Amino acid sequence: MKLKKIAAALCAAIVGSLMLSSCTDTEEGSSAPKAENSSSKVQEAEESSAPESSKSSSVEGSSQAESSFDSSSQSGADEEKASDITPAMWTITSDSGVKITMLGSMHALKDSDYPLPSQITDAFNSSDILAVECDTEKSNSIAFQSALLKEMVFDDGGKLSDHISEEGLAALDAYLKTYGMGAEMMETYKPWAVSNTVDSLPIMYSELKADKGIDFYLLDQAKSAGKEVYEVESVDFQMDLLMNFSDEIYDLMFRSLEEETKDTQIEALMELHDAWASGDIDEIDRLSNEVEGDISEDDLKLVQEYSKLMILDRNITMENAVKELLEGDKDVFFVVGAAHYVGEGGIIDLLEKDGYTVERLEY
Repeated sequence: MKLKKIAAALCAAIVGSLMLSSCTDTEEGSSAPKAENSSSKVQEAEESSAPESSKSSSVEGSSQAESSFDSSSQSGADEEKASDITPAMWTITSDSGVKITMLGSMHALKDSDYPLPSQITDAFNSSDILAVECDTEKSNSIAFQSALLKEMVFDDGGKLSDHISEEGLAALDAYLKTYGMGAEMMETYKPWAVSNTVDSLPIMYSELKADKGIDFYLLDQAKSAGKEVYEVESVDFQMDLLMNFSDEIYDLMFRSLEEETKDTQIEALMELHDAWASGDIDEIDRLSNEVEGDISEDDLKLVQEYSKLMILDRNITMENAVKELLEGDKDVFFVVGAAHYVGEGGIIDLLEKDGYTVERLEY
């Protein structure tokens, strides 16, 4: 049985932020929100609190609709031709004329994916608000990263091997050895931290770069232009989610690494990138949800639990955010992981079932 967890690159923006912090030194930035959940040990180390609601605007400015997308910063060359990527985008318009453009993101991209096509930059320029899963810049402060490092390790004498099966540990060890590592290096780390390492490694060794993730890029552009930013979730929420799956789910993730190698995971990641870059939503759906091989009834229940927590429940929250923004008076560029839009129970499916007309944009 193999659960294709590589699709995490399309699921949670904070995953990309953690990948980035795994590869580069963080710089002092804005403080992360104070905790309201079980990730409080990380959040309490921060020096200031976020707004009371995760949905409040984190940046406000005047004349957002007139702000100009800095296309030259995409590549450092004004004259460079836009890339030929065509990631899936949709539009939805309210009865009052409010337009929301929805883009599926991938949280790590190639240099060659930039400059972005005009269809993306034009939609971004014409919007008043950038809506994202969470403002990942809040996770880049030294205080946040220092607290996160402390939360990654057991402080009670616990060990990784106390929390996962021998089968899971063996599969993890064999996989890490393809990177010149081993599970013994992870013994003092909590399962969620090891899982993040597993997610990060293929990106670190591929053509993809976490700091090129399209949501990171657009956040920087929005803040530079003084465009309002709307958080659909929050850093708090995503960290709490990633840190608190059951031991059984983490064990399934590690057991799914059986017979996987550095090369197979990089290949799978690049397949995912190619599907994203071409807007192939059927392939994104398959790669994000496919379970290979035989699977026990117990493992199937774990897969369903993981899918519900990581994707389906969050899809409902994201659809509700779209509906809330449609009731406003500002146009929105809405960017969340591409895996959230596709398939049954995806954002597009939910909106259409609720009677909304959603149009797929062409390039």
